[in-house]
Amino acid sequence: MSDGWRLYADEGNSALKWAARAAGRWVAEGRLPIEGLGCAALQAAVIDAGLDPGACTGAALVSSRPSRAEAAERLLAELAWADVRLLGRDIFAQIEVDYRDPSEIGQDRLAAAEGALALHGAPAIVLTLGTCLTAQALDDAGRLVGGIIAAGLQAQVAGIVESVPHLRAPLLRGLELLRAGEAPASGRSTDENLAAGLRAALLGAIDAMVAAMREQVGDAPVIATGGDAELAGALGARFGRIEPLLVLEGLRAVDERTSDGR
Repeated sequence: MSDGWRLYADEGNSALKWAARAAGRWVAEGRLPIEGLGCAALQAAVIDAGLDPGACTGAALVSSRPSRAEAAERLLAELAWADVRLLGRDIFAQIEVDYRDPSEIGQDRLAAAEGALALHGAPAIVLTLGTCLTAQALDDAGRLVGGIIAAGLQAQVAGIVESVPHLRAPLLRGLELLRAGEAPASGRSTDENLAAGLRAALLGAIDAMVAAMREQVGDAPVIATGGDAELAGALGARFGRIEPLLVLEGLRAVDERTSDGR
């Protein structure tokens, strides 16, 4: 693609989710592991998607890892050869946050809320299923009125491995069963027991989080995003729709409404 395009990126705990936008639409997207990520890998992904790195007009970034945002910013700047606009420093979400200390909420969660408002309006319940599970409730006025953070699948696996090292091998096999859609409700082997436990923990957490958010905003639509959203949906999690680019949609919305956004 030779036309100019803008790069949006979401740096999570374990992966960098990126997408390119041109002429008012998303034209490419990808996901790269954070571990060992460098400009060459991002550039290769962009080229493989049919984009010309030289046509990138700039970038915007949201990071859930404040201590690593500088490294991610340098990475994007190397690719874009332009300034990178960081959410929370250069551009700002406009959502009112009803927290005791609104500065505590992560910029990635604000971006997800902005994305929900941009795509679906308010009220809404937003679920992010990644290394952590997060939920947040947006009331009729689009105000963020409550939230939850819990361990996601990867965090659960890491915790079990650290606490019970001898379960590492069967746990990883159980995780494979889960991701293959073969986790039973209860198992007849250690692998199956662990797969069933991961399934129960994921679905049970989602149900409890949605119920708690409904106490805040009533029967609002539930919008899910994150690396494990599709898996949770396939396992029977009850949410309204999946929006894989929700965080980036929010980042885009903030970027474009800012006076010098492109």
